[in-house]
Amino acid sequence: MKKTIIGITLTASLLLAACGNTDNEIVATTAYGDITKSGFYEQMKEIAGTTLLEQVVIDKILTDQYEVSDKEIEEQLETYKEMYGDSFESALATNGYTEETFKDTIRFQLLQQKAMEDVEVTEEEIETYYEQGKYELHTRHILVETEEEAQQLYEQISEGSDFESVAKESSQDSETAENGGELGWLSIADMEPTFADAAYALETGKVSEPVESTLGFEIIQMIDKREVKDYASLEEQKEDIKKTLKEQIVANTEWETVEARLLKEANVTIKDEDFGNAFSGTLNKEE
Repeated sequence: MKKTIIGITLTASLLLAACGNTDNEIVATTAYGDITKSGFYEQMKEIAGTTLLEQVVIDKILTDQYEVSDKEIEEQLETYKEMYGDSFESALATNGYTEETFKDTIRFQLLQQKAMEDVEVTEEEIETYYEQGKYELHTRHILVETEEEAQQLYEQISEGSDFESVAKESSQDSETAENGGELGWLSIADMEPTFADAAYALETGKVSEPVESTLGFEIIQMIDKREVKDYASLEEQKEDIKKTLKEQIVANTEWETVEARLLKEANVTIKDEDFGNAFSGTLNKEE
């Protein structure tokens, strides 16, 4: 259970909201002087910097757009309790949480999750997946780390080098390299989206240009394909396909990309010059 700034954020968001027009209003007194809202605000900036502001802004946007129920929070809390067992309380204490502040963290995590899952799947995407799924593919592949390596190997094969020989010599997939990159028969569910799109577009015996995947860069050879027996209708599979495609999108999307979209839609403007670099890295993630 890694400690984050989220627990601080939710309290600080209320404090920041309280810093209105009465900057000289006293929030605490001591024998050595008073602490005003403006002074407190400046101290928060020094201690937490732009990270705190970013978290407060995102929390406000998420809370406005998505809803997390108390029941959802309690269910997630029980999951953590089951995970940690008798050490749950000590884990909270070690990371500076009480159960209530940890619930705030859970709420924020669930809001992030809902934002990540708020994706659209088009009818065209569903139909494409369905049409691809009618066939299983027998393929080979060559896996390397960089696009440059993949392009060089692709050119070798295009100029007449044997695919299996190149795979044995150069593929970084230790499980398939010795067999010339042999992957056997694959269904649509066995493939990443980029791999599937490239593989299903190939004719028998043909080789794809380099394709980027979560593993690296791949070159694919189509050996053969066959129809799936008793393949259900589109209507029967539609909801399952939609769910699968959503899961694929979420799995291949970084939180920073979603965050950048939310910030753009919210038209966020930073008024305090001291926070001028807030969200600069995140906004560069927008696609």
